[in-house]
Amino acid sequence: MIIQKVYAAVNTSVADPLGGNFTNLSQVFAFVINLIIGVGWALVFVMLALGFVQYVMSKGEKTAVESAQKWLTYAVIGGVGLFFITFVRNLIPQVLNTEGINVGETIDPFEL
Repeated sequence: MIIQKVYAAVNTSVADPLGGNFTNLSQVFAFVINLIIGVGWALVFVMLALGFVQYVMSKGEKTAVESAQKWLTYAVIGGVGLFFITFVRNLIPQVLNTEGINVGETIDPFEL
């Protein structure tokens, strides 16, 4: 026989793609919400810094000052909104008395 059948050993076990960090859907949602809030706070601080730099570098030009004021205004509005979102996110488990339960358990994104 010229052509010979070859059988390869294939691993048929299923591996967890998340590495076992998430055991239920509430942990996934908590991780996503915490990630969004963290990125939002980072953007607020970057916008504040860029707005202040733009304001200092404007040298009194009216259009540059107005642009810097818009950046600062939007950053403050975003910061206030994120503050309330963070407050509500921390208030909900206390109101529902779920602090001792693993619902919405916080997972640090930097430990993955």
